[in-house]
Amino acid sequence: MTSIDGNQSSPDASNTGRRADDRFLWECPLLAICCGVFLVGLRYLDFVLALYVFYLAVLVMIVGSLMGLVALFRHSFKRAAALLIAPFIVVAAFLFPIEPPEYRPLDLLRFYFTKGQYDAVIDKLSPAERGSKVVFFDWGTIGILDAASYYWLVYDESGEIALADEKRSQAWKDRVYPEHRLVDEHCLTSTQHFSGHYYMVVMHCVGA
Repeated sequence: MTSIDGNQSSPDASNTGRRADDRFLWECPLLAICCGVFLVGLRYLDFVLALYVFYLAVLVMIVGSLMGLVALFRHSFKRAAALLIAPFIVVAAFLFPIEPPEYRPLDLLRFYFTKGQYDAVIDKLSPAERGSKVVFFDWGTIGILDAASYYWLVYDESGEIALADEKRSQAWKDRVYPEHRLVDEHCLTSTQHFSGHYYMVVMHCVGA
């Protein structure tokens, strides 16, 4: 009887171990994807803090890769694949940087969640002021080495902020350019319409 019970418990233990391995195969990449999404959001909100988190992610990537190599030498190929792929998913936000077009959903969320505070500023202006002024709200700056990116939410009832420089009126330029140049040989400026008279303006500068 003892021998039969022992033989029966062995498959159960094997099945339990197999189920744990199978669960790990999807849990590990899923956790990595969640961490990658967190890094993307953090990079959007605070680039400097994201760099420190990135260094930690690199350490995790190295440890995970070493564990994956150990699993590979032990012929646990599925576990090795999960361990080798997961760390690169975590740091993908920096290995393959997301550019402003892909940030548009985050920009829109930020705008609609905070729109009230910008409307409050605009509502304090008289109709004449709203029609003549171009109001810039600072949305932050990202800089590393000799490159920098500047972000603004802009209220412009004329809509000229969305036009090419040569199509903007001289009166508009006289109001805006003394404080916000927007045209520079070292910078590339792009504009996206959000809602109503609100626009997102991004200026990327290199070697300025």
